[in-house]
Amino acid sequence: MTAQQENKEITISVIVPVHNVEVYLNECLSSLLIQSLQSAEFIVIDDGSTDKSGQICDEFASKDSRFKVIHQENKGTLAARKTAFAAAKGKWCICLDGDDKLPFNRVLEIEVALANKYDSDILRFDMDAFGATPERIQAYFRFRNPWYGIINTPYEIINAVFSQGTIGWGMADKIYRTSIVKRTLPFVKDTFLICGTDCYQFFLICFFSSTFQSIKTEPLYCYRMGCGISTSSPNVDKINEQSKILLVPSYLRYFLESEKQEEKYQKFLQRLTDRLLNQAINRVSLLAVPDSATGFDSLFVNPDLRALVVDSLILNYWSSSTLLSQKIKGAHFLQPNPKKIKTIGIFYPLIYDGGIQRVISLQIPQFLEMGFKVILFTEEIKKELEYNLPPSIERVILPASYQNGRGAQLRKYLKKHNVDLLIHHAAHSNNLFFDGLITKSLGIHFCITSHEISTLFLLNKFSYFAHHPFYYHIADALIVLNTMDLKFYSALGIPTFYIANPTHPLPLASKTNKSNDVKNLVWIARLSRFQKNYVEALDIFKLVCEKVDDVVCHIVGRGQPSDVEYINNFIRVNGLEKQIIYEGFTPNPQKFLATADVQLITSTFECFPMSLIEAKQYGIPVVLYDLPYVELIKDQKGIISVPQHSIKGAAEAIIGLLLNDSRRQALSLESQQSLDIFRRNVPSHKQSWESLIRKLESSKAPLKNEPDSDWNNFWQTVLFFQSENKKNKSEVNNLSAYDRKKIERYENCLSFLLIFFPPQTLRYRFIKKAAKKIYYFMVNYAKKKIKT
Repeated sequence: MTAQQENKEITISVIVPVHNVEVYLNECLSSLLIQSLQSAEFIVIDDGSTDKSGQICDEFASKDSRFKVIHQENKGTLAARKTAFAAAKGKWCICLDGDDKLPFNRVLEIEVALANKYDSDILRFDMDAFGATPERIQAYFRFRNPWYGIINTPYEIINAVFSQGTIGWGMADKIYRTSIVKRTLPFVKDTFLICGTDCYQFFLICFFSSTFQSIKTEPLYCYRMGCGISTSSPNVDKINEQSKILLVPSYLRYFLESEKQEEKYQKFLQRLTDRLLNQAINRVSLLAVPDSATGFDSLFVNPDLRALVVDSLILNYWSSSTLLSQKIKGAHFLQPNPKKIKTIGIFYPLIYDGGIQRVISLQIPQFLEMGFKVILFTEEIKKELEYNLPPSIERVILPASYQNGRGAQLRKYLKKHNVDLLIHHAAHSNNLFFDGLITKSLGIHFCITSHEISTLFLLNKFSYFAHHPFYYHIADALIVLNTMDLKFYSALGIPTFYIANPTHPLPLASKTNKSNDVKNLVWIARLSRFQKNYVEALDIFKLVCEKVDDVVCHIVGRGQPSDVEYINNFIRVNGLEKQIIYEGFTPNPQKFLATADVQLITSTFECFPMSLIEAKQYGIPVVLYDLPYVELIKDQKGIISVPQHSIKGAAEAIIGLLLNDSRRQALSLESQQSLDIFRRNVPSHKQSWESLIRKLESSKAPLKNEPDSDWNNFWQTVLFFQSENKKNKSEVNNLSAYDRKKIERYENCLSFLLIFFPPQTLRYRFIKKAAKKIYYFMVNYAKKKIKT
């Protein structure tokens, strides 16, 4: 360079960061080499390239003195630009990425002329894009937004760009007053950042700029899509770098705090944070499930945004929570903090009137005896209806839905009370998975207690619940109430533990002495037609009353007003006011158990019925619908099982007991002995929880079971067939009344035939296979009629 050239004023500096772009670099630098403007300088920063990029830069510097090449170790785009801006001598400056290019040889002449003419701190011009499908290019320009106009204050510039999105924050399509850019350099953090650089730097430039103008021009920049970190196809490594854009809000907050401007710009910064987070989540969502956990971990790169990330995931995946549960399985951000468990939170929506509530009322005192502090989380309180709870228990009332702020309240009180472990008793709640997500994101252990049975998932009526096993993977432990569920969930790879429900302490409760003139029959449960079958219990009572004169039947439980009305009408219509008494709900069922001669249980399904264990404590013979998987009755001691919905069979069993004192006394003794054996062989609720808590405290990662591939395949097949059945049923609903009636008649006929084909017989399996083929033939025939 001659002395005359050295003294010549530089009108524009072109900032070119380069890192491993040798494939495109010749095209980029050639577009500078042909520029007609001689008063320009091209500051090329070779940012630690390991390919031939550095060599190519030096070759162009040897051809044209306008090129100034600086080689440095790899520090990222942000640091490379910072180095280049510090060295810039031009009145104006622009940015050119190493994989992009200028479209023709007079670009810099035009840009300098425009910059001088409009004399704005920031001047935006038009650009072009290439290297991607037309759809992706259009999407990019929608982000860029073709807005034209002028803004005259930093506040309004930042509002337009970062809050309203009127103007894109990309730096490539703008000319900057170099003196303004240099003012920002002391505030640019020396951090490795290759994604979000434009957003970060442009915010600082806008803060120090007084004027921004956007004008219509011919395209003065060619942006290559599909190869850079921002627009290339997603993979885990790129996602990890892209997610570092979530550090930008904190960098800007620190800057605004130093300038005492945080309050003024707070709403703009919050809006920017939301935009960046949505972009990051959308990128991560494109990853395949096997790579997703690592991708979602990258969203937590900024500890300041941890809660906001979780809330955004809930918002984005509210209607597809099953998919999210699969994508985040195994993510590190879900690992609890290794620490001693001192405070236990217990959640259930209602702490009154029901079996689960009864369990919780017994569980809380046991945790207190073990030395833990207990916080009760619920959604509704009716103390007058509650089972007895220790008066010292603190309660937290949560909103019932996330739309009403449940997430913020849950997070607030988990932190306020220093909860170390949350036990969630609502295993089928719509909120379960997201409650777990918030809890685990705070480093708190999360356990689920399932009071349902896994076989329900196989019923088409419960197809919605079939997705809950995916949610259970978020838990550190799933507590089940029978060994059947223990094997099922363990085979799915869920850390599962069998823990029996808490019971009253020994010695066994004694029965009240009473006159033998009256026999008492008791049914204790929630008034549910489907699960508890109280309607069938009434029919059984009626049959018993017809055969036994000195019997009084007690129905104990709460239901909807319509349920109570049904019971009272049944009693009145059948003239049984003196023999069947509706007792309503009581938190102390002992007064009925103490005088009961027989207890009736008509549940379709139960996990660990508290009424059964209490009956065994009082030595009450029990007649119940068959529940073979329930641990308390596997020995068949003290009980008489009848087939499900066998009203006549249950009534006959009860009548036989009421009329046979010795048989009833023998079953009473068996019942108490059965409970003794159960308690000796099965660790108590307290012992089991002590063991589990020690495991949780000692594990740095969640406890895991090795999944069984056959069980996983089985479960996926179940889900598939459930979805197919759902589609078939929706189509059957479109059939004519006549066609639906034909199918209904077939199903009634099948039910009748199966009476003569006992389960587990060859005849049974044959008739089931034949019935399935006939059924699908009838449905498909009917659907063809719809189409024709």
